[in-house]
Amino acid sequence: MIITLANAKGGSGKTTSAAYLAAAWARRYERETVVLDADVQGSASLWADLAERAGEDLGFRVEPANETSLKRLRRRLDASLDLSGGLWVVDAPPQGATLRTAVAVADFVVVPMMCSPIDLQQAWATVADMPQGKPAAVLAVRCEKHTTVYSAVLAALDEAGTPRFEAEHMVAKRQEIVNAMGHAVGRLHEYAGVLDEIVQVMGVGSCAM
Repeated sequence: MIITLANAKGGSGKTTSAAYLAAAWARRYERETVVLDADVQGSASLWADLAERAGEDLGFRVEPANETSLKRLRRRLDASLDLSGGLWVVDAPPQGATLRTAVAVADFVVVPMMCSPIDLQQAWATVADMPQGKPAAVLAVRCEKHTTVYSAVLAALDEAGTPRFEAEHMVAKRQEIVNAMGHAVGRLHEYAGVLDEIVQVMGVGSCAM
């Protein structure tokens, strides 16, 4: 399965969410798990390099990716049952042909966004650019869940009919997550529930075990 993390705005939590979802899958299913770094900033690759220097095992691989390699992976997955049960998480760039390809090849697209009205507008723009019928959902991250801003963001998503993850799986603001860059993921927090929702929607749990 391919999960793409996409948002046309930088600094939206794509890399962190990619790492946490990959860690969640690797721990649960103990199958091939790869984060594909398709962003020119290379944040996922840097994360892996820093972890290696610190002697920490991420539990998944990080590999560079581009349009060609993403299309090749999609063809391989479509043609080979031998790859069933694995997970490839694409940390997509904010714009351009590679973003469009990362979304096109995905089985599911997660649109992470900081929990603010400004970021909500960009998340909507990203969802609007999705191919019709592409499974996708918005994931609010770094949320302060007892604030009026958080409630307003969820209400706006629901009023617009935007697919989103359940409120209990929106990712709360935690220093552990903010400072996770370059380290093996510790507690999964809400990301375990995010993965649960994706697995349920895609119906892949039984074939992944």
